[in-house]
Amino acid sequence: MKKNVAVIFGSKSVEHEISIITANQILNAIDRNKYNVIPIYISKNGIWYTGSILENLENFKDVQSVLKKAKKIRFLEKKNSQLLIKSNLKTYEIDICLLATHGTYGEDGSLQGFCEMMDIPYTGAGVLSSAVSNDKVITKQLLKENNIPVVDFNFITKHEWDSSYEKFIKSCENQFGYPMFIKPSKLGSSIGITKVNSKDEFINAAELAFSFDNKILVEKSIENAREFNCAVMGYKNILVSEVEEIIKKSHFFDYTEKYINNGKKFSNHKIPANVDEITKQEIIKLAKKTFKALDCCGNIRIDFLFNDKIYVNEVNTIPGALAFYLWEATGITFTHLIDNLINIAEEVYKDKKNKTYSIDVNILSLKVEK
Repeated sequence: MKKNVAVIFGSKSVEHEISIITANQILNAIDRNKYNVIPIYISKNGIWYTGSILENLENFKDVQSVLKKAKKIRFLEKKNSQLLIKSNLKTYEIDICLLATHGTYGEDGSLQGFCEMMDIPYTGAGVLSSAVSNDKVITKQLLKENNIPVVDFNFITKHEWDSSYEKFIKSCENQFGYPMFIKPSKLGSSIGITKVNSKDEFINAAELAFSFDNKILVEKSIENAREFNCAVMGYKNILVSEVEEIIKKSHFFDYTEKYINNGKKFSNHKIPANVDEITKQEIIKLAKKTFKALDCCGNIRIDFLFNDKIYVNEVNTIPGALAFYLWEATGITFTHLIDNLINIAEEVYKDKKNKTYSIDVNILSLKVEK
C-alpha cells in the first residue's frame, strides 16, 4: 500500500520563496509509484492550503490566484492514519510529513514541534536540534564546547545594543579589527548579512540585522577564505556527501548570488571541490562531529570556511533543494534521497514510540495532608 506523504512548504519566513522552490523540486523527484503525495502550502499569513495547483512552480508567480484556487485545510481527530486533514468535502490521511520549509516557523523547531504534538513522523532534525542549529550564536557556542573550530565571534541582543552599543562596537573592534561580518542570529540564505569596514557601517549593518532578529552575531572576517559545503545524512549510521566549493563573485556568497544571479543557485559551485585529500578528509571528519554534536538526524548541509585552517561556518537542517546536488555527486539520486529521508523519519518515530512518556500514577487522586 502506498504511503501518504505530505510535502509541507512556505510558512511565515523570509525564506518563503526558497521553500517553494525546494518543494517544487521534491514534488518533481518523489517516486509517485511508492507514495501518494499531498502538497501542503503554508501562506505568509500562516494559513494552510492544499490542492494540485500547488504543484506547479509557475503558478506561484501570482500567489493571490493560487490562494483563491487552493483549498484551506483543517486538522481532524486521528483514526487509523497518523494524521487527518480536511479540505472542503475531501479528507486526506497523512502518514508522514516531508518538510521543505526554511527558516522561521519551519526550520527552527516550530513545525517539528507541531508534528511531535500531532504524533506524526517527519523528515529532518528533531525539535531541539532544529532550534539550536537555527540560532547561529547557540550553534557556535555548542560547537566550540565540543572542540569544533568556529570563527571568533561575539553577539548582542537588541535590548543590550540600545543601552550600550558604543561599548559593544569598541569591544568588537579590539577583539577582531575590521573587516567584520554582522549577521542576524536566526536567519539563513545569507539574508541580513553585511561585511563592514568602519564604525558607521557597523551601526547600519547592526540595525539591518536587528530588523530580522533580536540578537545579532558579529564575526571576524577570514579574508580570502575558500567556502566549502557538504551534506550529512543518517540517524544511527552517518553518510557524508561529496564536498563542493562555492565560487564567489563578491566578498561573500550572499542572497543575490545564491538565488537571483543567473536565475539559479547551482551555477556557482564546483563538485567535487578542487581540494587536497587531507583537507577533504578533515572536512568530512568535522562534518560527522558537527552532526553528532548537534544531535541531528535526517539530512543537513554544513558550510565551511578555509584559509590555512578549516572552520565550521553554518549548519542548515533543511538545506535548500535538500542539497540533492551534493548527493547526486555522491551517487545517490534525488528520488533515492527522498526515500532515505522518509525511511529515517519512520525509524526515528518508531524509536520514540518505544519510549515511556507517562506513568500510571494520578497524584491528584492521592490524599494531601495539610
